[in-house]
Amino acid sequence: MIQQDHLQIFDLTLNVWSPLFIGDGRTYTKKEYLHNTRNGRASFLDEQKFFTFLAERDLIDRYTQFMLSDQPDLWAFLTKDCGIPNTELRTLTRYAIEVGDTSDLDRVNCTKDLHTFQRDAHGRAYIPGSSLKGALRTVWLLQAVRADRSTGHSLASDDNAAFPEEKYVNQLHLRLQEDGSIASDAVNSLFRGVQVSDSTPIQNERMALCGKFDVLPDGSFPKNSKKGIPLFRECAIPGAAVRFKLTLDQSVLKGRITKESLLEAIQQFDTYYEQTYSRHFTAPSDAVNLPQQPHLILGGGSGFFAKSLAYPYLGEEEGLRWTAERMTQMFSAHKHEHDKELGISPHTMKYARFRGRLYPYGYCGVSIL
Repeated sequence: MIQQDHLQIFDLTLNVWSPLFIGDGRTYTKKEYLHNTRNGRASFLDEQKFFTFLAERDLIDRYTQFMLSDQPDLWAFLTKDCGIPNTELRTLTRYAIEVGDTSDLDRVNCTKDLHTFQRDAHGRAYIPGSSLKGALRTVWLLQAVRADRSTGHSLASDDNAAFPEEKYVNQLHLRLQEDGSIASDAVNSLFRGVQVSDSTPIQNERMALCGKFDVLPDGSFPKNSKKGIPLFRECAIPGAAVRFKLTLDQSVLKGRITKESLLEAIQQFDTYYEQTYSRHFTAPSDAVNLPQQPHLILGGGSGFFAKSLAYPYLGEEEGLRWTAERMTQMFSAHKHEHDKELGISPHTMKYARFRGRLYPYGYCGVSIL
């Protein structure tokens, strides 16, 4: 730790235990990326170089016909139909990563859309500080809610229902209402005193495409989904260590949020998540055993429970009822009306497939030094 007056500056490391997806909102079809089935890698085109190449080779018309056809595979079109060697294609790409889920490579017409990871202006994968700060905020709030001894909490059942986090977070007295009460806005948020940098770049050797699967409480897959959902996600892979700077401004926090309290909040979240949610699920037969250490869960696929505080706020029984009703309203075809009988809602856990094994999404160990 570096102490600069009221600022405490820490090195925070996320140790990735299972595929971690932080999406940038982009989706590619198989006509838009190169999936080399021979070496199990996916490549992303430099569009300017690629279209210059097509024009120089007089391939514009053939490429247009390909895009309008039912043929799904760009790599097969370029290498087999156009006879372009793979060594030449590599000069037209921005980067390539491992395809960590090879379960469908034997299916010639397999088509999976690809959801890409957050990257900076230089094309380097990274995790925005806001993503990590949001996860830290959730675990800190869970700790605050569990320390709150008041009872009779409720949430509206309509679409405007929101967990009243301002009750726990907006504790500063920087802006008051006309009646002298604390204004419930970001000006008075304790988390003004918590700053998280964007991460250092994640090397492409630590990235891979992973499949996505839903798993039911008994460890089985929903009907017709054993081969997974038809998409890849570009993920940071198990073993990656992702580094951030965490700054705690104690002139704002005044000891209410510290390194120790954040690590304790992560421990409490881990325990609560296991006791209230994950214990209801049997792991599928090819799932990995993750380290039995306190962890954060973040990113795409981490699921409702890792991002919502309905259960700790309402209590387990009322949280189950409220969540099941909300899920039924939002996803009427997914049979959430039976969640109360199952004892958990939502009734699926999201898994990623990487190198033949299944991992729950987004599990990360945390060190703060």
